[in-house]
Amino acid sequence: MNLRSVSDAGPPEETALAPPQHAPSLTEVAYRRLEEAIVTLSLRPGAVLTEAQMIDMVGVGRTPVREALIRLAQQGLVEVLPRKGVVIAGINAIDIMAALDAREVLERLIASDAAKRASPRERIAIVEKARAMRAAAQDGDANAYMRLDKELDATVAAAARSPYATRAVEPLQALIRRAWYHFERQDDLLPAAAHHAAFAQALATADPAAAMLASDALMLHLRSGLLATLGRD
Repeated sequence: MNLRSVSDAGPPEETALAPPQHAPSLTEVAYRRLEEAIVTLSLRPGAVLTEAQMIDMVGVGRTPVREALIRLAQQGLVEVLPRKGVVIAGINAIDIMAALDAREVLERLIASDAAKRASPRERIAIVEKARAMRAAAQDGDANAYMRLDKELDATVAAAARSPYATRAVEPLQALIRRAWYHFERQDDLLPAAAHHAAFAQALATADPAAAMLASDALMLHLRSGLLATLGRD
């Protein structure tokens, strides 16, 4: 398996209004490629890999991979076993619901802060990301949709200027995306895209109360969909 092009591929449509991006460090490259492979289940829950295998997969050196694995372990996505290898974390319903409980609170705070603090350029970029998500949903392209979902989260986080909350919510967002793939929620693309569009529009109006309500509606939609899926299993 070669992951060199997985996380670095751009979104289906780039907006000229997006802020300039700095070249990521090798550690960030390794982290992005491994995180996306874990979230999209290219690396299956419970799989055991050696450090050498992971270095070969992501195409960077030993030190960046080790640093990326430390971050992934802190987020609960892997377990590093000294002299044995790396175990990809499992997925269970209790963890997912607990993550949603914590994420809901943090997302409300981030939404409120972003609505208050985003620049006009950032508000336009947020709306454009949500529109691109809708287009990916209409095409049935789950990978593009989820990549854009992550980019939207990052754009909102930057606009919020609330580093502690955004650092805390990032692993929870990854866990929920992983659950989405695990429970095969392909049929949720269009409804979820509509909620993201409403959320983006609320942020664009600079109304913190509306942004929090839209965030709550999105979290409720995620919770209801996952609970319905769990109920069928």
